[in-house]
Amino acid sequence: MDTANIVSAVISFLRPFLPYLLQESKPLEEREIDAINRELAEAIWARIRPKVEANPAIKETIHDVTTTNYEEDALAALRFQLKKLLSDDSELAGELSNLWTEAITSGVVVDNELTAEKRLDVLGHDDVLKGLEMIRLLRTGMPLDQVAKEFNTSVEHLYRLNAAFSLNGVFGILSGSDIRNWFDRVSKEDPIIRRLEMIRLLRSGTPVEVIAKQYDAVPEYIYRLDKRFSRDGVIGILTEEDFQKFRSIYPEVIRICSYNLHGTHLNDLFRFRRIAREMSAFDPDLCAFQEVISGNGIEETSAQIAKWMTRMTGCYYQTRYAYCHPFKDKYPEGLSVSAKHQLKNTRIIDLNSGLRDGLVPGLERYAIAIEVKIYGRRIIFVSVHFDHENPKIRLAQAEKLLRELDSLYKRKDYYSCILAGDFNDVEDSPVMDFLRKNGYKDAYRHCHPTGGNTFDAVTPYKRIDYIMVKGNVNFLSAELVLKDPKLSDHIGVLAVIK
Repeated sequence: MDTANIVSAVISFLRPFLPYLLQESKPLEEREIDAINRELAEAIWARIRPKVEANPAIKETIHDVTTTNYEEDALAALRFQLKKLLSDDSELAGELSNLWTEAITSGVVVDNELTAEKRLDVLGHDDVLKGLEMIRLLRTGMPLDQVAKEFNTSVEHLYRLNAAFSLNGVFGILSGSDIRNWFDRVSKEDPIIRRLEMIRLLRSGTPVEVIAKQYDAVPEYIYRLDKRFSRDGVIGILTEEDFQKFRSIYPEVIRICSYNLHGTHLNDLFRFRRIAREMSAFDPDLCAFQEVISGNGIEETSAQIAKWMTRMTGCYYQTRYAYCHPFKDKYPEGLSVSAKHQLKNTRIIDLNSGLRDGLVPGLERYAIAIEVKIYGRRIIFVSVHFDHENPKIRLAQAEKLLRELDSLYKRKDYYSCILAGDFNDVEDSPVMDFLRKNGYKDAYRHCHPTGGNTFDAVTPYKRIDYIMVKGNVNFLSAELVLKDPKLSDHIGVLAVIK
């Protein structure tokens, strides 16, 4: 219970006992009072009495409650002083909360003094006031059945009324008995929804005993759920059965996207947001970008896309960039990888030197490789952009790339290796034939016997962008994406593997 609820409950309960607790009348045990109520009153008083004796302001307000003719003002002053005390003394607040929780569980009934008939007379025919009074009584500890009986309503209505007030305040109960909540459209038997609703009710001030009764649970379980939710969010309240169900609905698939951004192609404020919006619809795990600009007054273009995708999907996309050469002798251009998984062991692989036959590309070229763990499996992901002029150089670059990957990532230790990017070669070229002979499978061609041209975006006439996968995987789908020529001169490729 929060401080306000503790104060309200304690004062409402102690109010008729105060003269006797202050020893201004007969001892409690001589009166005809339920033993449980008497013991609770004495236990509460035993805990707060030392504080009362040490605090003249509280002592005076308690005295006023028992003697003054202006009782409501005196009660308001006492509530203020006690609330102030408990706010400064969390240990005492915890003790009183535990006492009250135990008492409610044992069946203690707060004497609210007004009988049901008098209470209804005071409230008149105002349904909103009646709704607020029912909520107040419920939250200050009056047993649910008693509240329902006094107001001639059902327990189910009380639950719905309390939930509506928690969600929308007074506005939530203006509709009277026709209360509609967001969970009216979801299954009440859904275990995750039930747990979330228990937590929400607890945090909105509903006594844990009321929640426990409503959901046929025990208070300890509700507190445990709340603690786990505070620590880990929704994940903290999921069970092994929930995870198994999730995996049956969402199998272990990896979504991969490759896209050539064409340097400063229409580099306006809206272009990268448009790209991110379309890519977000695919929810990719891994993205490979080529012709990425980073510098000369331009924020890294792939990082801009990742930032937008993070905002749109709620998943944090990390990026790594590798510089290759200047674009138009002005802008630093390179390539990058992006993933919604932790990036490890990032390597930038030089594809300029050490090529066979002493070949040297006209423009400096690199590949960027990362290691990620998805579904507990180690995946190597590489963004590539081979030479655009000489097919012999492209083949030499492909050969060096595979040698370096085997050396850097210990071929036998990873589950799958994925090469994605602009290979600048058609599928019957020596480069693509070399990759196939080394175990790499063409994702798009595996799913489609024909088609798949990716350049140029206006009138696609050749296929030079690929997602090549090596490892024990199944290809579920592959398609061409991001086809608008306003976004790039290339068309993107998306593949889904299992």
